[in-house]
Amino acid sequence: MKGISVCFPPGVCLECEVCEGPGNSCNGTLETCDTGEDMCSIVLTVATLEEVKAQRVFKGCATSSICKTGPLSVTFGRGMTIRTIIACCVGEACRTLNVTVPPADTKPNGHHCPGCYALFTDQCRAETVACTGFQTQCIHIEERITSGTVTSFILGGVCLVNVSAADQAAW
Repeated sequence: MKGISVCFPPGVCLECEVCEGPGNSCNGTLETCDTGEDMCSIVLTVATLEEVKAQRVFKGCATSSICKTGPLSVTFGRGMTIRTIIACCVGEACRTLNVTVPPADTKPNGHHCPGCYALFTDQCRAETVACTGFQTQCIHIEERITSGTVTSFILGGVCLVNVSAADQAAW
């Protein structure tokens, strides 16, 4: 449920296309943004498992602070990586904005983190993951997707990079 929108000046509210889908484009409906959401966003994510890549796009309302987030790259181990970029726009610029995820930097950088990724099991054995490119932080997250008694996948600790706007030129 959307919150209450306050328009300044009265009658002028930000509207953004809201949708999600596979690939790098989707079509949705225009929705009025909530108070504080002053930008439209396009989030493009590329998930890679071994050599298989899947792209997904999300469009919607956002706060301008999210627009300062640089590309995000996460390595889980066993060939599982996720790379994401967020682009922001307003009005007509959103119709023509072409969003692409920067190419993966696969060169190991000497930093290591515990990582875990498992399909169709309820256990995930941590392994040492070689971080690549600008990945310099280890974080621990755990996500289990379970339907009934079947666990479809588990994610564990990972290598992470969130590149600042000043460093994006190096990508």
